[in-house]
Formats: sequence, structure tokens, C-alpha cells
Amino acid sequence: MNDLNITINNKNDPKYEVMLDALVGEVFGFSFDTWFERKLWDDNYISYSIIDNGKMQANLCVFDNDMIVDGKRFRAIQLGAVCTSKSARGKGLSRRLMERVLSDYDEVPAFLFANESVLDFYPKFGFQQVQAYRPVLNVGFTGNIETATYTTYTATGSTEKRAVKLDVDDPIVKNAINNRGSFSNILDCLNTASIQMFHLLKDYPDDIYHLPSLDMIVVAYQDNKRLFIADIISKNPVTFELITPCLPFKNIDTIEFGFSPDHLNITPTWEPVPLTDVILFTKGIWNLPPHFRFPAMSET
Repeated sequence: MNDLNITINNKNDPKYEVMLDALVGEVFGFSFDTWFERKLWDDNYISYSIIDNGKMQANLCVFDNDMIVDGKRFRAIQLGAVCTSKSARGKGLSRRLMERVLSDYDEVPAFLFANESVLDFYPKFGFQQVQAYRPVLNVGFTGNIETATYTTYTATGSTEKRAVKLDVDDPIVKNAINNRGSFSNILDCLNTASIQMFHLLKDYPDDIYHLPSLDMIVVAYQDNKRLFIADIISKNPVTFELITPCLPFKNIDTIEFGFSPDHLNITPTWEPVPLTDVILFTKGIWNLPPHFRFPAMSET
């Protein structure tokens, strides 16, 4: 099997998609199906794989990120969907894929998110573990949120000041993502529209709210007294205090952001993320700020 060639594919090949979907389903238990159906795989996302007799045995995907890091434009590759079929493990397939990718993107900074089961794997290729953080606001905005309501989406161009719940396929959602103009200067991604749509389809299909009066999308859900805001998608900058009266949540003690919220004119508390939750690895020169949150909806 070590004599097999590495296949490189970068979008919308139905036979390849079936093989990739079968492998990630076996290893991770999720599917790309709805993402594939909508032809959202773009040129920035490239799959490196090893295929044997019509079955994908191992895969590593690369997303070529255009980013902002500490106020400066920055290019880096994000690695994801690193997996090997159970029947093909122990044969060095992931190592071959990693070596090929790092050779193809020599001197380009790289990063990935992993779990504690692979702590020893990535350092072999020059990756270093970095402490991840989550930005949190304690209380503060509870009163505003408690008075808000939302309505079911009824018509494009609504002038409601309240949050309007949207379906993921509503054109307002795609338009907002494609025309996003407000970004964090701490750390953000500028070209991950396709990945953001993946997360909306898979992780947040029931958590999408349009704020017509502010012309923005908020992706959020409540878990007991904790509100998680995965993303705020806006063409123009806006302060968080203008957003909270429109949100449909009550009895909130804590607000956690799935991104660095400096562009919302707030100062959060930065909580270290336990290694049991997620582990961030980086390779190359980054010059990262002391505290940051990689956008949840841009993770591959």
C-alpha cells in the first residue's frame, strides 16, 4: 500500500466525494453530504488522499486561509479531516500525506485543531501546541436580551427591529456571508465563506437570526444560562450594545463568543480552553497576540 500514489482533488468530483464522505463517516461520524449537494467546495479547499481499489484509505484536507492576525494580512494553511481507515492504520499513510502537504506548502505557516489522542503525532512535523482561549462576557447584557423577541421569517426585506429566524438556504444568509465587511483585528479569516456555510448546515441550522434593522446575521443558541454566539456576520461595524436588544434569549448569565469580538467594542474575559476540549497546533512564524479566538465557523 505504500506504493500507492497520492491523489489531489479540489472540488466537485462526485466519485471522489463519495469516497471522502465514506472515510470521514467511518472515522469521525459526520457527513459532507449537504455541503456537497450545494456545490460549496471551492478552490481554497484541497484534499490529499490515498486510494486503493476504489476506497479512500487516508485523507488530509488543506484550506488556504487569507487571514488577519494582530492587524496584519496573513496567509496560512489550515489542515483538517486528517484520517485513516481502520483497516489501513499503522502503515504510515497519514505521515506520507503530511509530508507531501508540508512539502507543497513549504514555508507557509500552518495550523490545525486536534484532540488529545494525537498529542505526539503533529510535533513530529514541527507543530507546536498553543493555548486556546474563549472570550466571555459575564452578565452585563442580560437585561437587554430578556426583553427581546423574535418572529418567524416571513418576507425578504422585512423592516422588523426584532430578530427574524432564517432557514440556512435563505438568500439573505448567503448574501451576508459573501459581503461580510466587519472583521476582528485580533484574528479573523477573510475567505472562508464555504467553510462557514458548512457549519451553518451541520452545526447551526436552527440558530440563524437576521437583524433587519442592523442588516446582519447572528448565529447563536442558548444552553441554560449561557449564550453562545458562534458568529456575527455584518457588512459594516456595529457595537454589541446595539445587537443585544434584538436577540431572542432570556435569563442569560454568560455570553461566550466563537470569535475574537474586539470589533464589537467590548472587552471580554479570556478563559483558557482545557486541553480535553480542543488542542491548537501551529507551525511556522505566527506572531500571535496573547489572547485570541480562531473563528468557530472557519474551523475545518
